[in-house]
Amino acid sequence: MLRVTQASLYRASVSALQDQYRNMATVQEQSLTSQHANKPSDDPMAAFRDLLLSNDLSQVESMSRTTSLAAERFKHAETALGDMHDKYLDAQDLVLQLGNSIAAGDPDVFTAASRKARALYDDVLKNANSQLDGVPLFGGSRTNLPFDAANLSTTPVHSWTDGSSDGMTLADTTQFTAAYDSTVGAPSVPSSVKVTYRTTDDTGAALATNVYKLNVNGVDLTDVEEGAYPQTLDLGDGMSLTVNSAPSDKQALFFEVVPSYQGGAKDREVRVASNQKFEGNVTGDEVIEGAGNGRGVNALGTLAGLEGALLRGDYKEVSAWLSPVQEARAQMSDLQAITGVRNVLMESVNTTLTDDQLILEETKALNIEVDIFEVMSRLQETSQAMQIMTVSERQVLDTSLLDFIR
Repeated sequence: MLRVTQASLYRASVSALQDQYRNMATVQEQSLTSQHANKPSDDPMAAFRDLLLSNDLSQVESMSRTTSLAAERFKHAETALGDMHDKYLDAQDLVLQLGNSIAAGDPDVFTAASRKARALYDDVLKNANSQLDGVPLFGGSRTNLPFDAANLSTTPVHSWTDGSSDGMTLADTTQFTAAYDSTVGAPSVPSSVKVTYRTTDDTGAALATNVYKLNVNGVDLTDVEEGAYPQTLDLGDGMSLTVNSAPSDKQALFFEVVPSYQGGAKDREVRVASNQKFEGNVTGDEVIEGAGNGRGVNALGTLAGLEGALLRGDYKEVSAWLSPVQEARAQMSDLQAITGVRNVLMESVNTTLTDDQLILEETKALNIEVDIFEVMSRLQETSQAMQIMTVSERQVLDTSLLDFIR
């Protein structure tokens, strides 16, 4: 019969005790971290799943931050468009109040109203340049430059005939062309130009020479006699109007010099899923110049033209601006509605992403989460086992000492 030596008993008890110490350390770590796998070797599959879930969670968090910012931009844009819409309502009130014969004959009233029109223009320009965190709301994707006097353009030529009830209409652009040359001059901004063709005087008598009467911002310039066509009329400060054929008698031609839109064609698209993007904000091109979803109305030019009509003190001309002002108001209303719809969609997506984020976080936690009752039970079992083994080891050592004495 093989005799078990005291040394063998001692090594076996020490080895078993060390195993229990390792078990105790593992259980204590799990109880402290509430995770059953604290390093990849504890559970390789759980570690791999945790890696995949972490990657998905990172993407969802990134998209959630993007959609939150986009929704915030939509809210600010909607507010700015609402403010601009209100300014055109105020402009409409100006037209209704002063575009009638009752207001005629009091230049001071028109002069005061022109200052109101300029204030509305300034407010619209300010709203068009609204920014959020340094990024223009309507600036497009390739610029954050503001609208300024260094970037000017002319509006399309529009016409109106004294006595007409048709209001302001766009003229045939092949017959009349407005231009601005920045290398020649620097006009006041905005500028409103009126050119009236006359073949008869106010009594209807034929003039000796047909003429073009020029007016810029309410100031009459020297008449220009009709010449050979095409005829280019110099209006000073780099502004000109080219006439390819004679207008009708008393037909008035208008154009404005206003800041031009400088942004890109589109705002940044918003990524809401791996392969899905939503449209960004409406652009300054749509807001200011009526492109895309706009109505083709130059928003700044409309208010500049109204200011010019008020400076000239002509109630009929003021009345002719009613339709353009209403179209500009409708343009802002349309774009505000589009922005509102996009904002609702973006907030809906953002809510979905937030839910996805919570689910992924919960799944990720459950993947390595430990059963706390199980851990406490194992902790108790391990503690008891260590106590028993400690007693056993003491007995081995005591026996060995007695053997030594004997």
